[in-house]
Amino acid sequence: MSFIPIIVMNLVLLVITVLLAIADRLIVNYGECKITITQEEERKEFVVRGGDSLLANLTENKIDVSSSCAGKATCGYCKVRVLSGAGPILPTEEIFISREEKAANMRLACQVKVKNDIEIHIPDYLTTVKSIVKNQLYDTRLSWRFIMGDETKAAERTKIKLPTKNKMEIERVIEGYKDMAGSLVPVLQKVNDTFNYLPEPVLRSISEKLNIPLSLVYRIATFYNAFSLQPRGKYVITVCLGTACHVKGAGDILAAFEERLGIKAGETTEDMLFTLEGVRCIGCCGLAPVLKINEDVHGLVTKKSVPKLIESCGGD
Repeated sequence: MSFIPIIVMNLVLLVITVLLAIADRLIVNYGECKITITQEEERKEFVVRGGDSLLANLTENKIDVSSSCAGKATCGYCKVRVLSGAGPILPTEEIFISREEKAANMRLACQVKVKNDIEIHIPDYLTTVKSIVKNQLYDTRLSWRFIMGDETKAAERTKIKLPTKNKMEIERVIEGYKDMAGSLVPVLQKVNDTFNYLPEPVLRSISEKLNIPLSLVYRIATFYNAFSLQPRGKYVITVCLGTACHVKGAGDILAAFEERLGIKAGETTEDMLFTLEGVRCIGCCGLAPVLKINEDVHGLVTKKSVPKLIESCGGD
């Protein structure tokens, strides 16, 4: 019975919110508003009907801005820098905006409502991602080194020197697909097969030579589980943690690999021999618990199988 007042209060708040949204949409008329955009050194502008979210206006006018949460304010990928216009920062934005970004007037496009003329700058996707994660700790073996000084522009890039043989091979692949529709995924697959991950300099080269926005290249590169933006081991061990495997002890098997290899799921051993990952389903429920080592599927695995599987790959 003690929950009834809380439930009633939440319902009242919900009704008020809905009524305010309807009133804002139907009663208030903001007229026409001009949106001015700078993105990748290009300047664009267009007129919209005031009242919609900035993200909706950008999407409708085919402006490339990332939004993984579809406007629900749960990811922070649609950050833009507001040069003029827009209202105050909303509570739904606070969690995704750092003190430095707030000072630079960075906002979430999915939360900003266009009520007057607004001028914005859209950073490239890579800058957005790095700013989201810059307060985390990173493995020094990765291609990116994140720093926290002022005016760092989110991160400082370290150079990766590609072997001449690999560089020439990648250039041949890009040239071979240059004039073909849908060429991005096959090129990324070839790069991933060559390096066992997608090096940042190569992705920039792909963007330039295929004339595809870098934001789109990174969006595809981060969408598919088969691709990785960080170096992975020679052997990628993927333990299925789906329902069928979970009830048969997949969690214990993953823990056994972690203990034996000295790493956690999502990490790679220092000798770059093994990468350990967990996934929700491999699709072999009848053989649960199941894991994959690269493309080889191993079914009916037990904790006792772990040492032998590691040894079969040349590990201790």
